[in-house]
Amino acid sequence: MKDQVVFEIKNVKKNFDDLEVLRDVNMEIHKGEVVVIIGPSGSGKSTLLRCLNLLETASGGEILYNGDDITRKDFVASDYRKKVGMVFQRFNLFQNKSVLNNVTVAPISLNKMEKKEAEELALDLLDKVGLKSFAKAYPETLSGGQQQRVAIARALAMSPDVLLFDEPTSALDPELVGDVLKVMKDIADTGMTMIVVTHEMQFAREVADRVIFMADGYVAEEGSPEEIFTNPKNPRTKEFLARVIKEEA
Repeated sequence: MKDQVVFEIKNVKKNFDDLEVLRDVNMEIHKGEVVVIIGPSGSGKSTLLRCLNLLETASGGEILYNGDDITRKDFVASDYRKKVGMVFQRFNLFQNKSVLNNVTVAPISLNKMEKKEAEELALDLLDKVGLKSFAKAYPETLSGGQQQRVAIARALAMSPDVLLFDEPTSALDPELVGDVLKVMKDIADTGMTMIVVTHEMQFAREVADRVIFMADGYVAEEGSPEEIFTNPKNPRTKEFLARVIKEEA
């Protein structure tokens, strides 16, 4: 277990009108840790990530990032968002910009990086995700898996301390999933702190330091991949894994 606590999530709640999506969620995320969050649809996994990225405002509780409460009213989100990157289900690329420009726009506009330096960084990152030769292409000419790898390169271009992944492969055709998961595994190997919401159980088994199972808006169980996949304690976890593994077979 890594020592430095990056995120401390205390009794976090999120309501949409009368719908309780998160109920007293508690967890810690440590520096350099890869945490994979699994659970059925509607369990609050993606909403939790959106609260961590301040795309949603928690209805109650506290979220501490390096000891600083990001839920307080006077918290300035702009610098925080540079340090906590997010990769979405649907890529969210600028369709009117080339692959290279998609990756350079944030470092230039937000980090005030010189264009030449930003382009060198972008080409290096595109090389790492296997897409350097597509630098001048536009997103519409790429497959979904290629677009998602560009989105990952774009997130990395801000040199974040933490990367959040919200179902990064769920919108992809099955044959394209492996390339994206390989890139994510390579990032994990660099020591990046990662919080990944996914239905890819093999990735969770192989890459996660810790697996968290959410159900009905709360953390039902957490442990090492070995503990969760081999010997789950909670009946909900057992039921979910039995169903998912049967579907994978």
